[in-house]
Amino acid sequence: MNICKNLFIESKKHKHRFTLLILIGTILAEMFFIYGNYHSKAGMKDGWLILFYSFPLMNTLFLPIVIAGLSSRLMDIEHKGDMLKSLYTFSTPKKIFYTKYLYGTLSIVFLMIIQGISIYVNAHMLDFKTEFPIKYTFILEFNTFVTCMTLFTIHMILSFFIKSQAVSISVGIVGSFIGLFSAYLPQSIFQKLLPWGTFTTSLFIGYDWDRETRETSWYLMEPDFSSAFVCIGWIIILTIVTMFLLKNAAVEEHEHKSQSNGKTRNIFLHKRPVEILKLKGSPAWIAFFVVPVISAVIGTFNYTSNLEILTEGWKSLWTQHTLFLCYFFMPIIIGLFVGCIWRIEHNGTNMNILMTHRKPIQLILSKYVATCFITTLSIIWIIVVYIVSGLIIHMNTPLPSEMIMWVLMGTLGAYVICSFQIFAALIIRNFILPIIIAFLGSMAGLFCMSKKHPYLTPYSLFDIALDQNGTKDINVGHFVVSSVLFIAFFLLISVIYLSKTDTKTHE
Repeated sequence: MNICKNLFIESKKHKHRFTLLILIGTILAEMFFIYGNYHSKAGMKDGWLILFYSFPLMNTLFLPIVIAGLSSRLMDIEHKGDMLKSLYTFSTPKKIFYTKYLYGTLSIVFLMIIQGISIYVNAHMLDFKTEFPIKYTFILEFNTFVTCMTLFTIHMILSFFIKSQAVSISVGIVGSFIGLFSAYLPQSIFQKLLPWGTFTTSLFIGYDWDRETRETSWYLMEPDFSSAFVCIGWIIILTIVTMFLLKNAAVEEHEHKSQSNGKTRNIFLHKRPVEILKLKGSPAWIAFFVVPVISAVIGTFNYTSNLEILTEGWKSLWTQHTLFLCYFFMPIIIGLFVGCIWRIEHNGTNMNILMTHRKPIQLILSKYVATCFITTLSIIWIIVVYIVSGLIIHMNTPLPSEMIMWVLMGTLGAYVICSFQIFAALIIRNFILPIIIAFLGSMAGLFCMSKKHPYLTPYSLFDIALDQNGTKDINVGHFVVSSVLFIAFFLLISVIYLSKTDTKTHE
C-alpha cells in the first residue's frame, strides 16, 4: 500500500510536465525518420526486415538522451531549493530513490508498448508485410527494454547523487554518440560491454550492399541475447553500488567560512563576462571538447573506408566530419550551453532579483552574445580537429578554397540556432527540455532538407551552411536575409516575453 501511495505522490509531481508526451514524441520522431528514409521502398517484399534493422539504430541515437532526460526530470524537483533535506526528515533515501526508479521503470514499459505498436503502424505506412512472426517483436522489445533499464539505472544514480543535472545529460549525449559510432565497427567483446551499444549488438537483422548496383538486401539472423545478459549483469552490479551509496547517503551543509581575523575584507567584482562565469566548472565543457572529436573519428573512419566513392579529398572528408555535426551534435551542444546559462536564473526567485538590476533587452543580449562566443569557439575547435584528422591520414592536397565560405555561413547558421535556443530556454524553465527540443529541431531541419525547404527552420539553415553539397546551389543573399530575420525575430519575442512575465512575482 505504501508503494502505491508513494507512486501516487510521485505522479503528482509530474502533473502538467508532459513526461509521457516526450516519450510519445520520441517514437513519432523515429517513425517519421524511418518513413522518410524508406518510403521509396514501399510495398517491398520482406520489407518488415528493414523496420527491425532501423528501430535499433534509431534507438541508439534517440533513447540514451531521452533516458537521461527522464532521469533528470525525476530528480530536478528535489534538487531545487534543497528539497531533499526536507524529504529526509520523514522518509529515507532508499524509499525516495526506489520510488522514482519504479516510476521511471513504468515509464519505460510504456515506451516499449508504444514502440511495439509503432512497428506495425510503420509497416502499414510503408505497405510492408505485417504477418511476420510476432516473436521478433518481443525479442526486439526485450533487448530494448533491458538496454533502457541499464541506461536508466546509470542516469538515476547520476541524477540522484549529483545535484548538477548537466552531468547526467552530458553522459547521455556522449553515450549516444559512442553507441552510434560502435554500430559501424566490427562486433567485439568491448562493444557488448557498452550499454549504449547494446541496441545494435543485439541486432538479428543483417544486410548486404552491392557496390556495383548500389542495392541493399536484408536478411534474418539467429537472435543473440548475450548483450542483453551483459546488461542484466550491469543492472545487478549498479543496484549493489546504489544500495551502498544510499546506505551512506546524507545531505550536508557546505558552508564556506572565511577567516577574517577581525579584518574587513574588500569585495572585488569579476572583470570577466558574467554569463561566461556561470559556465565555470560546468560539465558542458566536456561535450564541447569531446563531441567534435567523436564526430571527427566517425567521419574519418567513414572516409577511409569509402575511398572508392569519396574521391574529392578534403571536400569529401569535410562532408563526413560535418554529417553528424550538422544534423545532431552541434544543436545539442548549443542547447546544453544555453541551458547552463539560464539555469541559475530559473532557480528560486533569482530572475526577479536580476530584473531589478538589468533591463530585459540587456539580459537577453548578454546571454545571446555569450552563447555566440562559445559557439564560435566550437566551430574553431571543429576546424582544428578537421585539419588534424586530415594530416593524420596524410592528405596531400591543399585545403579547399570554399572552406572559408562554409565556416562563415556555418557560424551565421549556428547563431540562428543560438537565438532560438535562448528563447526556448527562457520560456521553458527546465534544463532538459530545451536540449531535447534542440535534438528534435535537428530532426526537423533534416526533414526540411530532404523536402527541399531549407529556409523553414533555424536548424536547416545550419545544415546547408556546413554541407558543401548544399552550398553549391544556395543563394547566399537569401541565406543571410533568412538568418538575420530569424535572429531578430527570436531575440525580439524573447525580450517581449521577459518584459511581460518574468518581472512579475505571480503572487
